[in-house]
Formats: sequence, structure tokens, C-alpha cells
Amino acid sequence: MKILSLNQIKKIDQYCIDNEYISSIELMERAAKSCFYWIMNHFHPLHKVIVLAGNGKNGGDGLALARMLYQHGVDITVYILYISNHLSPEFVINKNKIFKYGIELKKIKKGDPFPFLNRNSILIDAIFGIGLNRSINKYWKSFFHFINDNKFTSVISIDIPSGIFMEKNREDLEVIIKADYTLTFQVPKLPFFFPDYADYVGKWDLLNIGWKDEYTNNIPVKNFYLDKKCIRSIYKKRKKFSHKGNFGHGLLIGGHYGMIGSMVLSAKGSFRIGIGKLSVYVPRCGYQIIQTIIPEAIVNTDLRDNFISNIPNDIPVNAIGIGMGMGKNPITAYALESFFFKNKKKETPMVIDADAINILSDKLNILNFIPENTILTPHPKEFHRLYGPWKNDYQKLDNLKKLAKKHTFYLVLKGAHTVIATPNGDLYFNSTGNPGMSTAGSGDVLTGIITGLLAQGYSPKDSCLMGVYLHGLSGDLASIELNEESLIAGDLLNYIGKSYQEIKK
Repeated sequence: MKILSLNQIKKIDQYCIDNEYISSIELMERAAKSCFYWIMNHFHPLHKVIVLAGNGKNGGDGLALARMLYQHGVDITVYILYISNHLSPEFVINKNKIFKYGIELKKIKKGDPFPFLNRNSILIDAIFGIGLNRSINKYWKSFFHFINDNKFTSVISIDIPSGIFMEKNREDLEVIIKADYTLTFQVPKLPFFFPDYADYVGKWDLLNIGWKDEYTNNIPVKNFYLDKKCIRSIYKKRKKFSHKGNFGHGLLIGGHYGMIGSMVLSAKGSFRIGIGKLSVYVPRCGYQIIQTIIPEAIVNTDLRDNFISNIPNDIPVNAIGIGMGMGKNPITAYALESFFFKNKKKETPMVIDADAINILSDKLNILNFIPENTILTPHPKEFHRLYGPWKNDYQKLDNLKKLAKKHTFYLVLKGAHTVIATPNGDLYFNSTGNPGMSTAGSGDVLTGIITGLLAQGYSPKDSCLMGVYLHGLSGDLASIELNEESLIAGDLLNYIGKSYQEIKK
């Protein structure tokens, strides 16, 4: 699914109006009706609702929604916030419609005392919408503080929480309405994927207002929301007469004394995602562990007992995953450096994770010897060590794109809405996963999954997209039965098969 810019959204709205021969008010009715149905389905019985409406288009949405709720017997209180002198035509039309139903419209202007608001109400935020691009004055900042300090039954923002800028960073986060739910129209908005805004966006839902696929198909974008439709288009169905040789041979390299479990999780991830054959290279202390727990794997050991001292580059495989539980022993770091130097001209797809990334952070010149189209899977702290700090989420994404483009890498920045950066500057935000996956070993499973997909012949890009999505979906399915708090990395392995079943539905 495409993530559109503000101008692109405006153009599609206008295209919809022009090609369906409807007015902007009729399109606004669709938007309000989709919000109305969502609210009626999620809050029952519904008694008291307060609507805060600005005097722009978002305010028009709020007034139309207020009218629909009133018609269905809901106790409605509407406040018009006159933050600017400009009144949009849609706002004026919906304001006149409200009057016909005898609904009282209360006004709030700069300098007015703040009104008493019944906390036993649902608050609808329809103040600014996606068009806001400048700061508000001191009075309205205080008013927003006043709203956030009240504990309403629930706060619902229309399209985007008021105060968030669509396309630039906001440092004064305290002047954003804190929503429990954000009802956004047709496509997700980029700020929804930023950790800085998580407490303000709350849970967000996409509402359909009737855009047709033809409206968005030819619009070029650089940001995407990874959904089931995309993964279905990537998935390769197995043929009846296939054999293990058709699904590749992978090699996982890592582990040191006390951290062999990382390799166990990665190896199981590769097998569960469907790899045909897997070799595992570990220090000697890991031999019995791997051989006992994963009899399906071929185990190769280093000469050293407790850490890796030399990494072979002569094992013929279709994909390599390296770094899980490897440690940063100087001898291991030198072995990793030598391995990359020897493999610069090889075309074997590779995933670099964990301690291998940390070693690279100490020796950045090694990045120049890593083959193009290699996949790196850092978490935020590892990426910070690898690239440097960032001031805000926009800069973080910019750093991610710069590194991917400079070295022709695929970068998988793990976290809520894991983001995948491609060498051509595209960003893909994942739609699966949950906080229960914030547990030791979860990333090791992901590396095994992506390595397994690479070995099966999926491209580096498709391996990232499919691996991240199925990994998160496995976590979602596991959390339904086990709950987020009790989830451990090993649980993800048991739901990879079910995640495959989900995308086939």
C-alpha cells in the first residue's frame, strides 16, 4: 500500500471529485459516514460525545459526523474553535446543516475561559487535520494542554491528531492532541510510523472513502505500507515434484560460549521458513548443542572452543547469515574482516546481524568490502552505532536511506513497524508485529527467516519484505494464544507455518 504525501492526497481527492462527478461536500459525507459507522461499531451504548471542530475541512468532517450522531440519538456537544479567520467552504456548509437540526454550536475564541467538558464523554478531535504546517499561539497551546489533562472516556482524532505536521518534524510534542484512536482516510500517514508520535496517534484504523485503485496506481511514491496483498504477490507456491535442492542451501555463522542459543533460534527460523538444507558454523562448544537440538542441520565447527577464529569461504551455499551471538573478541573481529575481504567479489546473498554489525561499527572501512545487495538487520541502538545519532525520526529515516544508497545495501531497522530501506531510496513499513516480540532472540529468528528465503531464491528485497512480514505475523498469532507479556522468541517458530497459512487465505 502506498503512503502518500499531503499534495498527493489533495490531488486524489480532487481527481475523485472530478471523475465521479461529486462535490467536495459529498466526499466529506463519505468520510464522516465512515467515521460514524466505526464509532457506532466500537462504542455501544454511546451516550455523550463532545466534538471539537476547527474551521477548516477537518472541522467540516467533525460537524458532519456530529450531525449523523445526533440523528441517531447521541447527546452531542459541539465546540467551534476559531483558531484562524479563514473558514473553508465545506465548514460553512456543514455549519449551516447543523443549524437546521437545532444543534447548539458553542464558540471558543482566543482569550475565552476554557469550558467545562464532561469527562464521561467521547471527545472527537476535528480541529486541524493533515494540512497543519505551522505552530499555534500560546492560548491554543494551553487549550491543547487542557484537553490532554482531562481523562475522557476516549479521544478520537479524525484523519490525524491535531498538532502533528504531516511532512516535517515537530519538536514541541506537548501541543498535540493525545488520541486513543485515530480514524484516518484511505491511506496511512507517515507520522503514524514514528516512535515520537506513538503516544499521540494511539491505535489507528484505515477508513475507506471510496477511492478507486486507478486513482493511486500511477502515482509515484517512495514510502510503502507492507500488507498481505503485497506478500501474496511475492509468495512462491511449491511445485508437486520439487525436492530439497530446489529450496536452497544456507549457511549460518555465529555463536560464542554462552550464546549458542542465538544460532539455535536462527537455524530453526531458516528451517521453519522452508529452506532445503542448512549448514551451521559455530565454535566447538556449540557442536553438541546444535547437533542435539537441531538434527536437521549440518554442523561445522571452528578450531577454537569458545569463539570463532576463522570463517570459511569455500562452503558452496545459496545464502549466508552471519553475526548472531558471535561476540566481539578481537580474533573474531579479524576473522570477520578477512571473510568480507575474501567475499567482496562473490555474489552469494548475505544477511549481517547483531555482533557482526557491532564489529562493522568499530571498523567502518569494512563496509566498502561487503558485496552489493547485502542485507543488514540492526535494531535502533546498533544502527546508531553504525551510522551515528539523529535528532528526530525524519532524520533517522534519511540516515537509513543514505546508508542503503551509498553501499547498495538493504537495511532492516527493527522495531515497531520495522522499516526496510532499499538501495533506490524506497522505504517499506511493516504492518505486523507487537510489543511482545521485544524479547531476546526475536532478531535471531528474523535473520534465520530472511536467510532461508534468500536460499530459496527470493530476491534480497523480497526476502526482506516477506521475512519481516511473516516474522511479525508469527508474533501476532502467538500473542493471541500466549499474550504479549509471556511471549518468547522460541514461540515465534511455532507460528511461522500458521503465518504462511494466513497469507494463502
